[in-house]
Amino acid sequence: METSNSSPAASLRILHLGDNWVYGVTGTLTPEGGQPLPLTGQIAVSIVPDRLLGRSDAMAILFSQQFQVTQPDGAKQGMPAPEWMFSFVQDGASRDVAIAADNMTPGGTPRKAKAPQVFYPGSWSDRTAYSNRLDFDNGDSVENTLVVFGKEQVETESGSFLCWKSTIGSRSAATGLIEGMDWWAPELGAPAKFSTKSKMPDGSQMRFTATLRSYSLQSL
Repeated sequence: METSNSSPAASLRILHLGDNWVYGVTGTLTPEGGQPLPLTGQIAVSIVPDRLLGRSDAMAILFSQQFQVTQPDGAKQGMPAPEWMFSFVQDGASRDVAIAADNMTPGGTPRKAKAPQVFYPGSWSDRTAYSNRLDFDNGDSVENTLVVFGKEQVETESGSFLCWKSTIGSRSAATGLIEGMDWWAPELGAPAKFSTKSKMPDGSQMRFTATLRSYSLQSL
């Protein structure tokens, strides 16, 4: 539902250890040359101590994914999904969250950013946008984009949130091309909903929408 009479929150929440958000997932997985198969599951996102850099000024965003694919005969098959971790620093003034390292390599080996780049904008408006390239010390790179283009009320199991609606994009050798949409609720420190479509290096395609089920936010 598009909303025009009010605006979502303008400042991103300061993230704290122990913050977590749980999303329910529905979508499809299409093997290369095959037919779409139903995909269901859960994504848990949490703020944890940094284990990639071992820096006292850094925390990490941990994405834990649990997916099941329903086969043509009705059998449900678990889909392997590694835990992704992103070391970050958040500027106290701008509230921008910048990625300093991640583990998105074939073996999960940490890679350090040559220069941290914004991942979660600290300030939100109908003009919020970024396009950056995250270069790592191992020679890898990730190109990320975000552009706000509207606002929308999002209904979830945890309540109703007025969100900034934005397109997102990510391209890298590890994950291929990921395109999607985020519905950001800055007061949550996270989207209330997000959808992605990705083409994996093996040629398979995945589409899903993740909607907030529950969350827990820590105070100072």
